[in-house]
Amino acid sequence: MREAIGNTFIVNLLLVFLGVMSALLIGSISYSKAFKVKNRIIYTIEKYGGWNVTTSSGENLVQSEVEASLKDIGYSLAVATNDCKPKNGGTIVYGTPGTANSKTTYHYCVYEYNNAKGHYFGVTAFMHFDLPLIGNYIEFPVYGETKSIYSIDAHFNNN
Repeated sequence: MREAIGNTFIVNLLLVFLGVMSALLIGSISYSKAFKVKNRIIYTIEKYGGWNVTTSSGENLVQSEVEASLKDIGYSLAVATNDCKPKNGGTIVYGTPGTANSKTTYHYCVYEYNNAKGHYFGVTAFMHFDLPLIGNYIEFPVYGETKSIYSIDAHFNNN
């Protein structure tokens, strides 16, 4: 009888260990994907020198390229709401706060900040967990910022 109780303890310990290792692996993969998404969005914004770069037909080039990149990466589509909250005095340029946004297909937020030299952008991508029942309720933000995008007018006005 003593060996049966000892084996049950070892099996339970093994199951807990496997559960913890699986959670760490899932978290690591989700963080890696969110970090890659954030960096891809930042790279695209820096490449075009801002967010509102449009074609003659009014299409936003940056948003189109970002969403094409996110499709290639396999980033999660947006859930019912896009909860981009104002952050550090920045202006939200993509992602409507707390409401469903029909233009949004992916869940990320872009903020614009002004400084003395010009402006820069902050990007928040979200870690998503595709777990049954609770997967849509668990998400963690991953935030990053672009380099300063210098404004020529700001340099001439400071001299």
